[in-house]
Amino acid sequence: MTQSSRCYTGLLALVLLSGLAHIHVAAASGPLPNPPPPAVAQPHLESPSIPEPRQLHTLPPATAQLLWATGEVQVTRPIRLMVFAPHPDDETLAAGGLIQRVLAQGGQVRVVFVTNGDGYVDGVRKEVQRAHTSNIDFIQYGERRHQEALRAIHALGLPLRSAVFFGFPDDGIDDLWERHWSTTNPYTSPYTRLNRPVYKESLSQRVEYVGVDLEGEIARVLRDFSPEWVLVPDPRDRHPDHCTTSVFVLEALRRLQQVKDPRVPRARVLAFLVHYPNYPASAAWLNEIAGAGVGGSSAAGRVLADARWTHLQLSSTEMAAKGQALSEYQSQIHVMNPFLKQFMLPFELFAELDTAQIDGVPREYAARFRGRR
Repeated sequence: MTQSSRCYTGLLALVLLSGLAHIHVAAASGPLPNPPPPAVAQPHLESPSIPEPRQLHTLPPATAQLLWATGEVQVTRPIRLMVFAPHPDDETLAAGGLIQRVLAQGGQVRVVFVTNGDGYVDGVRKEVQRAHTSNIDFIQYGERRHQEALRAIHALGLPLRSAVFFGFPDDGIDDLWERHWSTTNPYTSPYTRLNRPVYKESLSQRVEYVGVDLEGEIARVLRDFSPEWVLVPDPRDRHPDHCTTSVFVLEALRRLQQVKDPRVPRARVLAFLVHYPNYPASAAWLNEIAGAGVGGSSAAGRVLADARWTHLQLSSTEMAAKGQALSEYQSQIHVMNPFLKQFMLPFELFAELDTAQIDGVPREYAARFRGRR
């Protein structure tokens, strides 16, 4: 197929499927227990808030052209994909289609949930129907989000054992890097009042909320799974949990490659955006992100400027399963349905990071946000 015909086909698909952006995500159902609800922490690294997204109809021409001018992600053989999700629902929003595509080709997927999403004040207040909240309310919120995540990955075709939950602090991942790296100074969540994971599903309850332990857990799952592809949040994402999760994973990959650990071959690294102004509803984000660094700042901008965009065009079957998976996050839908619906599009977009970017992003982030050792 020629480039021009691919472009026409892609734009036609957007027109035909743009109605999916208006779907009402249906109530969840399933065999798993159904506890209390979750949340999304407010960004505070470079942007105090992210504007309420407008309804998404069709993409502006500039965004559509980027889409269909970029290469398309090809999954033509069984691969091992590891997805790092800062919060439950990020895996579905960003990569629900990619996960299905890898499974359809006989591959394996592991989804790593870095937090349980237990730090959303407005969401918890809405759930408990009172202004005063307790640490127990936030912990129960995290438990509910864990259950929703299990139902969501099941809807995408994954067995429940494919999910790994770290239980690290929602809205605190950047604090671990900047001020709480060492075990001598653990971070205490202002929401749950915890300084270590206590959720029974957490990979380990012996670790503490410190940077060295989070990096250790990331290295552990990378060694255990030996992924060929690694999907991380884009380092330029404006949400501090997202951008710093990316930095932690890239640092772990860099160090494992440095020691030539045979269990972690050099992986293809793709990055996804969730929290960035005007993404994906307008072309404005395209102009801004080219010069952006970690968290949307100027840091690491030189490193990330050449990140190559690529996309995955989704089939109607993949779209339907992605919609079903998203519908399992009723606690999120209850609070931020318009934001979630923006990601119900017939494509997924990723930035591909090369070796220089994998090495450079953690170095420049450390230079900007303190030496942490």
